Amino acid sequence: MIKAKKRASENDTDGPIKKKFSKFEGGKAVNKSVKGEDRTKANKFAKKSTGNSKFPPKNVGKPGANKFSGKPGANKFVGKFNGSGKFDKNDKGKKLGEKGSGPADGEKTDWRKFKQEKKELKLKRKQAKDSYQVSVEAKQIYEKLKCRRTEKKSELVEKLYNILNRGDVIKKLIMAHDTARIIQCMLKHSSPSLRDQLSEKLLPLVVEMCVSKYSHFCVLRMFKYGSPTIKSKIVDSFMGNVIRLAGHNISSKILDHAYHTVANTKQRIYLRQEFYGELYRQSKDDNVKTLADAYKDAIDMKLSILSAVKSNIDHLANKQLVDNSLVHAVILEYLTVCADDKIEETVSSFAPLIPLMLTTKDGTQAAIICFYKSTPKNRRAIIKTIKDHLIKISTHEHGHIFLIALVNCLDDTKATKKAIYDNLNPELKTLMENQWGRRVIEWFVVPADTNCFHPSFITSINDGLQYGKKDTDVRRKEIFEQIEEPLSTAISEDPKFWLSNRHIGLVTAEILKKLSQEHFEKASRALADVIVDTTWTVTIEEEGKTKTTKSTHDVEKIIAEATKVKKQKRLAAAADADEPQNDSSDDEVEEAKEPIAVVTARGIEESGLHIVLKKIIKNDKERLSTNESAETFGSILVQKLNSDTLRDWLNVNRACFILLNVFEQNTEAVKSALKELLKPLSEVLKKEKCTGQKLLLNKMEF
Repeated sequence: MIKAKKRASENDTDGPIKKKFSKFEGGKAVNKSVKGEDRTKANKFAKKSTGNSKFPPKNVGKPGANKFSGKPGANKFVGKFNGSGKFDKNDKGKKLGEKGSGPADGEKTDWRKFKQEKKELKLKRKQAKDSYQVSVEAKQIYEKLKCRRTEKKSELVEKLYNILNRGDVIKKLIMAHDTARIIQCMLKHSSPSLRDQLSEKLLPLVVEMCVSKYSHFCVLRMFKYGSPTIKSKIVDSFMGNVIRLAGHNISSKILDHAYHTVANTKQRIYLRQEFYGELYRQSKDDNVKTLADAYKDAIDMKLSILSAVKSNIDHLANKQLVDNSLVHAVILEYLTVCADDKIEETVSSFAPLIPLMLTTKDGTQAAIICFYKSTPKNRRAIIKTIKDHLIKISTHEHGHIFLIALVNCLDDTKATKKAIYDNLNPELKTLMENQWGRRVIEWFVVPADTNCFHPSFITSINDGLQYGKKDTDVRRKEIFEQIEEPLSTAISEDPKFWLSNRHIGLVTAEILKKLSQEHFEKASRALADVIVDTTWTVTIEEEGKTKTTKSTHDVEKIIAEATKVKKQKRLAAAADADEPQNDSSDDEVEEAKEPIAVVTARGIEESGLHIVLKKIIKNDKERLSTNESAETFGSILVQKLNSDTLRDWLNVNRACFILLNVFEQNTEAVKSALKELLKPLSEVLKKEKCTGQKLLLNKMEF
C-alpha cells in the first residue's frame, strides 16, 4: 500500500485516472486517486460497503476528504493514504497534550524528568511506611557490618538490635528481600545471648517465615547457629501447621531438616500424628506412637483415620512433594497397615514418584513395598521411571537396597538385563568406585553370599521372593550368564583399575570365582600382566592420618571456620582475576575439611591387595576340583613371570608369600614350572632372612 501511494505522488501525469472508493462515512464515501490499475485495500472495502459499484458515493474527488470524518479521533488518520505518512505528528502531540501524558505542540518529552518524577513518587510511598526510617538506618549499619573485622561485629549487631526494637516493625523487615539479609547476618554474628533474644522475638513468626521466599533463610540460620533450646522451640512452633508446611515447596525442605536432624523422638511422633487426622492436629497423644496405635482402642475409627492419612499423602503426591523424611515415615506406616485390596490405588499414585522416595531408609522400604504389591503394569512403569536415575540410585546409601530388591524378585531376567544392567554397564567404574555401587555388582555376581552381605540384610531382601514365581536359583543363574561377558570384557580392557585398591580387588576376586572358564582366562591374563609388572603402583590413604572424632556443635567455632574459608576463597578469586573482589555474600559456606593424606605404594607390597591376590589364588583349588586340566590363575601367573620379575619379588616378603600360595594351590605341572624359574635364583633366595623367603626356600627344596 505504501508503494502504491509513493508511485501516485511521484508520477503525477495527465493520463487517465481511475477512481477508487472507500467505505461510507456517515452516508457519504471518500475516494482516492491512484494511477493505472493499482488496487488497494481501500477499493476492496469500498465495494463491500456499498454493495453496488454502479452507484458511486458522494464527495468523490474532494481534496482532503477523510473516510473517518465526523467520528471521534478521526484527526489521527488524516493523510494516512495520501502519502503524508502514518500519523500526523502535530495531531498526536495535541492528543497526548489533552490527556496530560505528553508535551504541548512542538515540544519533546523530557524522559529524564519523567523518570525522576516517578522515582520521587516511589520514594514518597516508601517514606509513608512506618518501617522506612528503621530500614534505612539498619542498612547503613549492615554495610559496615559486612566490612568490619570479626571482633567489631558483635557491637554493630547489638546496635542493629536496638534499632529494630524501636518499633514493632520486625515482621515487615523479616519478610522483605533486602532487610531479611540483615537479620540473617545478625543471627550469624551476634553473641549467644543476643542471638537467643532475637530468635525468641522471631519464634511467633516462624511458620510464616518458612513459607516466605526470602525469610525462610532466617529459619535455616536459626537452625544452624541457634542453641538446642531454640531449635527445640522452633520444632514446637510447627505443631498444628505440619500439613500446610509439608505441602509448600519451600517449607517442606525446612520441615524435612527439622524432622531428620533436629527433632527428638517425642517431637517426631507429634509431627507424624498430624497426618492421622484433624483430631491430632489440635491435641497430641503420648500413647499414639505409630499409626496402628491411633485406632488400637477404637477399631471403628480405623477406616476414618486411614482415609485421612491417604488424603494427606495423596495431596502431597499430587504436588510431587514426597522428598521428605517425615512424609516417607508416614507413607511406610500407611502401607504397613493398609489392606491389600486398598493398597493398589496408593501404589499407582506413587509409582511415578519412586525416585523421590529413595533418599531415606523409610522411603526406600515404602518403595520396596510399592514394587512388591504392584501389578505387572505398575512394575513396568516403576522400572521405566527409575531408568534415567539408575546410577544415582545404585550409588546411594538407601537407593541401592531398592535396586537389589527389584532384581531379586523379577522373574523376567531378559527384561532385567535390558532395563537395568545394560544401562549400568557403561558406568561400571563409577559403581565400583562407590561402596554402595559395589554392593549392587556383588549381588549380581554372588547374591545372598554371607561373605559379602550381612545375614539380616539377606533375610530382608529374600522376603520379596514370595512375590516371584520362578525358582530362585534358576533366576540368579540366568542373570549371571547374561552379565559375565560384559564383566570379563571390562576387566580385560582396564585390568589396572580392577586392582587399584583392596575394596575393588575383593569384588574382582568374587567375579573371577564365578566366571566360566573362557571368560576367566580372558580376565586372568589381563590381570596377570599388571601383577608381574615391576612398576605397578597403587595410591592409598596414609595409615594413621584419618581419625574419626565426634563432632560437637560449637557455634562460634563453626562461624570462625566458615569465615576463614570464605576469606581464602575471596583471596583466591581475587588472585585469579588479578583484581580485588568484594564478596559480600552471606550464603552458607562449606566448612573446612582436612585433606586426606595419600601415598603411593607398590602393588605387590600393599597389604590390602596382598589379601586380594591370596584370595584369587585360593580359588584355584576349587576350579581344579571341577576340571583338573583347567587353567588357573596361578598357572597363568607363572607363565607371565620372568627372571627380572622374580629377582625383584624375592626381595619382597609379601611377594614370596604370593609365590608360596601359587605353589600350594596348583597342580604338579605348575609347581615344576615354578621350581625351574626359581632354581637359577636360589642363591638370592638363600641370602634373604624374612619369613616368606625361608618358607619358599623350604618348599622349593633346593
